[in-house]
Amino acid sequence: MSDATIGPVDRQVAEAHLRSIDPILAGIIDRTGPFDPDPRAEPDVFHALTRAIVYQQLSGKAAATIHRRLFDALGGDTALSPASILATPDEQLRGAGLSANKMRALRGLAEATQNGHVPKDSELAHYTDDELITAFSTLRGIGRWTVEMLLIFHLERPDVLPVDDLGIRKGFARTYGWQTLPKPKQLASYCESWRPYRSVASWYMWRATELT
Repeated sequence: MSDATIGPVDRQVAEAHLRSIDPILAGIIDRTGPFDPDPRAEPDVFHALTRAIVYQQLSGKAAATIHRRLFDALGGDTALSPASILATPDEQLRGAGLSANKMRALRGLAEATQNGHVPKDSELAHYTDDELITAFSTLRGIGRWTVEMLLIFHLERPDVLPVDDLGIRKGFARTYGWQTLPKPKQLASYCESWRPYRSVASWYMWRATELT
């Protein structure tokens, strides 16, 4: 296990490092402010992966709406659980705005959690980033991007770069003046200098898409 992959991230140290090695990124940091990921921390890995599944391939605003509707369909803010997902009829889940694939992914996650096939939060610190990506990607509807969101926002792992994320690619192109979006391999190559704080730099690329 490499200690470099284990969080949580030290935000001030990360920002100082990124400023020192990338003056263009330093400008984005100045305009955006301190690294401040979504403060609504999910209580456990099941909730975090549920949220990531809902957010797959959607804008943040649209995904947030569906996420809210999912809670409403299940019965309120505290109603989300493996049991509630499995007990809720398909039409209610679809009515919340879930696609058929996401609905199946959530049911698969719920079953795996109930059956003890999903590591508990207390166990996650023993896994490297790559080990968690491999472990969770065996579940239906959960791929690398979904696990990367878990790593960044729930586990606060410091050095995750979701190279396939459209928002990060757009933010990168805008920040560095590229006329076309970088391909995943190009992004990975350029961003090597951001190690060991690529999670923080990725967050700033998302924010760069919002700057006017």
